[in-house]
Amino acid sequence: MSPHRVTSALRVPADLTVVGFVRSAFACVLEREAWPAEGAGRVLLAASEAVTNAIEHGSPAGGRVHVEIAVAPERVAVRVIDEGRPGVPVPRWPSAPPPPTSLRGRGLVIIRRLADDADLAAAGSGTEVRLGFHRVAARVEALQDLVEARAA
Repeated sequence: MSPHRVTSALRVPADLTVVGFVRSAFACVLEREAWPAEGAGRVLLAASEAVTNAIEHGSPAGGRVHVEIAVAPERVAVRVIDEGRPGVPVPRWPSAPPPPTSLRGRGLVIIRRLADDADLAAAGSGTEVRLGFHRVAARVEALQDLVEARAA
């Protein structure tokens, strides 16, 4: 694992076929930086949802989406920026999940629950999603150290 921050950025077509490619690219960076599977899984699912939303809701036909992952020893940051569509406002975090019978509308709920911190903001005429994740293994190790210290 690198002791420094490792950043990878891509500008991809706004086409759902690239979601798997982005997920694979992010997985390679997380694996190279020795992120634990549970933490990497949270990052990959939330990032995939953010990229999918940017393509489906925030990008015009033929548009591009900027995706970025920055991995530090204790934190991962993800950014997804779409080009925007005329008349489509910056989305807001939903206050509740959609009804169980709804076929759509869970992406932002999933993202918000998986990320340790999340922000939606205007970026030019589009939307920028910023997500942050803490290294899960570090939190688990800290809890184990605390339990062992109390037992001693």
